[in-house]
Amino acid sequence: MDQLLHFLNSIPEFSAMMGGLSRGESVAVTGIGQINRTHMLAGLLKDIHKPFVILCQDEMAARRLREELKSFLGTEAPILPGRELTLYDAAVVSRSWEQKRLRQLYDLALGKTPVQILSWESLSLRTMPKQVLLSAAFTLEVGQEYPLEDLIRSLTSAGYSRCGMVEGPGQFAVRGGIVDIFSPAADRPFRAEFFGDELDTMGYFDPETQRRSENIDSIVVLPVGETQPALHPGGLSGLCDDLKSMIARQRRRKNINEPLITTLTRDLEKYENNLTNPASDRYMSLIYPEMTTAADYIPKDAVWIICDQGSLRRTANARSDELGLQLDSLLQGGLVAGELCDYAAGWEDFCQTLKGRTVAYFDAFGGTSYPENCPP
Repeated sequence: MDQLLHFLNSIPEFSAMMGGLSRGESVAVTGIGQINRTHMLAGLLKDIHKPFVILCQDEMAARRLREELKSFLGTEAPILPGRELTLYDAAVVSRSWEQKRLRQLYDLALGKTPVQILSWESLSLRTMPKQVLLSAAFTLEVGQEYPLEDLIRSLTSAGYSRCGMVEGPGQFAVRGGIVDIFSPAADRPFRAEFFGDELDTMGYFDPETQRRSENIDSIVVLPVGETQPALHPGGLSGLCDDLKSMIARQRRRKNINEPLITTLTRDLEKYENNLTNPASDRYMSLIYPEMTTAADYIPKDAVWIICDQGSLRRTANARSDELGLQLDSLLQGGLVAGELCDYAAGWEDFCQTLKGRTVAYFDAFGGTSYPENCPP
């Protein structure tokens, strides 16, 4: 494989492309097949020492690209998963995809990811702002002091559920000076043993046998899901105030939307009584007033690789139409408020994101037009 990658340097066009990207210029490559594109990408990743983010039209294309790159480079790049917004009332909701997303977004925020692959869906979804995630995440270290009540408060604000025995991500248990936590940042739960406020020892344990298996000195604790009501700028009480204002405005309207008022009132009661609301995605734009997508986590010096821009644009428009139809149904049923329906970025929003960035467009066909904000 090294010989194949070395061969690229003898191609003048590849050398010119690599030089342009190294200088922060944008480039375009057209009329190239997928495996040839992957060959060139592998060469760029090997020789240009900058973070890379590769955007594919869907999850299937992303997985195929990852396997091809692994064949060339021997390493596997992470694919940011998409997720379903929870806008309907539900008794129980799985947060596994959100937790995988938060884990990768946290690594991106810290600059730990040399190559990140995304699909349009995973890129365009609204998510927790970077600074909010960095503030909500915290690290526990052996030898440091953590007042137990403060730790419990931090876990609760991050969406953790207190239980008798930890079995899955997002749970914690307290037994005297022992605290068990299952953070989405780890594949296993860990047990922290305190002597007073000092964290004395810490280690992973098996959730089935509850036996410790490996000692650790530090670990990151991430939020349980992307939408955490307690992370509203004014806290949970601030979110409740916003909902009260919305209900009051709805009651002053000429045509009162009673189903929506019922939904808002029911959710308000849950928050006022510190109850879990699985459908908190309804209020993402209240909890996080700043519109944020995964694109906001990408380092400024990263090289963007845009695969098949035409297909991407069609996917973006189709996804926008699909989400619009879904929201129309929810609006009619009074399950969401029209003023809060900003759940995903569109193609034009993404083109603005590329402004001033280093971009390489790889398209199978010639004659492609590129965004004015980021011409090759």
